[in-house]
Amino acid sequence: MPQCLARKRRFTLVLPVLLACAVQFGCSMAEMERIAMENRLADLKTQPGGAASKSRFLAFEAVIKGGMKEEAGLTGAFRRLMIGPDREIQFLTPVAVGGVDNYLYVADSGLRIVFRYDLVNNTIETLGNAGTQFAGEMGNMYVARDRSFYIADPAGKQVLHFDELGNLIAAFQDLANLSRPLDVIYDETTGDLLVADGAFSHIVVFNKSGRAIRTIGQRGTGPGRFRAITAMTMSDDGLYVLDRLELPVQVITITGDYKYAFGESHHSFPSAIAVNADGVVYVADKSDNAIRIYQDAELLSVFGGTGSAPGRFREITSMWINNDLLYIADSMNRRVQVLRMTVEEVAAPAPSNP
Repeated sequence: MPQCLARKRRFTLVLPVLLACAVQFGCSMAEMERIAMENRLADLKTQPGGAASKSRFLAFEAVIKGGMKEEAGLTGAFRRLMIGPDREIQFLTPVAVGGVDNYLYVADSGLRIVFRYDLVNNTIETLGNAGTQFAGEMGNMYVARDRSFYIADPAGKQVLHFDELGNLIAAFQDLANLSRPLDVIYDETTGDLLVADGAFSHIVVFNKSGRAIRTIGQRGTGPGRFRAITAMTMSDDGLYVLDRLELPVQVITITGDYKYAFGESHHSFPSAIAVNADGVVYVADKSDNAIRIYQDAELLSVFGGTGSAPGRFREITSMWINNDLLYIADSMNRRVQVLRMTVEEVAAPAPSNP
């Protein structure tokens, strides 16, 4: 009898959380049970200083699993009103995110589609046949200020450039130096395109004409060298390059000169990176599905962990900062998570009254 009463009390405490999840995120009962179990296990495994679903520097904001299909005009508005969820599109394997203005671009390798999500109207549209142009799975993406976007095509040994409607503009190739492109950055100032190659372990620079003009870095061991690049980003401080076999996070100049490294004791498989305007660096790791937050090469906080609940992840493949929000491709959970960047302490929710 005491065991039954204990189980009843635990269910009473958990039920409001499960019901809130069902209302806010549209979870099924099976999904709610899985989320509760995963978070119970994750909480048991979390040690002091380990990953958590709250942080002084990140706060959960929203989950995007897809959206209502955008249809133009009065007819489209009427159909959205009358048809409802039958017109909803769900992500399958979102692997890359990027955004500008009020639009979020999502590359979905499972569906072989590139989506544009309207953050104001919560509608989604398919951008032409952009997703079918790839030889295999899509790599990371970069969205330029003019809303055109670049996506790495690892199997095709190229980077594809599309206009804002998903029409192919150009392909960037260099068989001598580009074998497995994984990540891409468009330098808005110079017009150069930087492509990180996971096979040659260097960064190829293309000029405005689409010609490879030089490489940055080289294969090897030690500062300024790479063996297995996974991702990169750029800020005023230089190029941040992730590597799963060498120094996990290296900062180098645009000419390839080594500046400094960090994260050696915290990362075994860094998979995505983003840097905000204040120089705060967010590094996701595939090994534990956590995001580590750094400033001036010092670890500030850890956010996340493995799971399906909001604020937990299964394979982070891409991150993108727009204003004060961090967008995360939570690939195996089939969604994009949105986190708010903050310096305020995020208080744990107060216990509900019985």
